[in-house]
Amino acid sequence: MHNIALIAALEGTRHQVTTDWFAIMAMLKQRNMSDDAISIVYNDLCAGLRVTTRGLTLAKMTEKLKDQTILK
Repeated sequence: MHNIALIAALEGTRHQVTTDWFAIMAMLKQRNMSDDAISIVYNDLCAGLRVTTRGLTLAKMTEKLKDQTILK
């Protein structure tokens, strides 16, 4: 897995932050997510999908998303 730039938002809030895959992966492991599930999240993010898991909504950072919110 390579490090990728991400936008993350906590569920139930409109606040979002920029982060990276390695930070999110460490947090997901700390929350006892399996390696297979983490791999699925990574692949979905690389494919450009928006992923909601463990109280977070995640999206791969793109030029288009930099100026927009990932939550609707």
